[in-house]
Amino acid sequence: MIPPTAPVPSSASVKTLLLASVVTVGLWFVPLASLALYPLRLFVTFIHEGSHALTAIMTGGFADKIVVLPDASGYTLTGGGWGILIAMAGYLGAAAYGAGMLAFARRPASAKMILGLSGSIVALLDLFLVRNGFGFGWGVVIAAGLLTAALRLPARAAELTTMFLGVQCVVNALFDLKTLVGLSASYDGPVSDAVLMSRIIPLPPIVWAALWSGLALVILGAALRPYWQLRSV
Repeated sequence: MIPPTAPVPSSASVKTLLLASVVTVGLWFVPLASLALYPLRLFVTFIHEGSHALTAIMTGGFADKIVVLPDASGYTLTGGGWGILIAMAGYLGAAAYGAGMLAFARRPASAKMILGLSGSIVALLDLFLVRNGFGFGWGVVIAAGLLTAALRLPARAAELTTMFLGVQCVVNALFDLKTLVGLSASYDGPVSDAVLMSRIIPLPPIVWAALWSGLALVILGAALRPYWQLRSV
């Protein structure tokens, strides 16, 4: 039994989370659905690269630029700061951000705020750090869409949208980590966050990719715990 004072989600929020998850899985089986999800994939890229940049700044370094590419990959050039934290911030930052969206969206009054915050983050990254035309253009589109949703959507629709974005963020982060594990099987693979981490602490890249995957699952579990608690009341 959860204490009466604990901030637990409503049963409607649990249903909204389930709906967002079902829609996410369902879209995997819809032809050309990847085209509709493309802006969301790019949103995750902005969060991933923004996490690198923010960590660099917070640890005493600086972020020079962010580049977002058409295949939804990207890179961030930084200087100074704590390389260990900067390298691990991308995948874990995206997973944590998505988990945070799920955690806070269970309070309907917070959903609009989260959408507005997300739009503002993308807009700030776009204005100050994104340095390629493709990334900048899509940044404008994504930021405008999120800010419009924050202003125009009714509370229930905003809650569903926030949870859907949170699910997309977490799912994409986990799939990216799965891909990273495959790419990190050797030191000869493409340069990735795990390869960069292995240059700082000489463990095989696949070890770092696996550790980050485990941490991402822990983060997701912590965000979803209140929903499972409600079902056991």
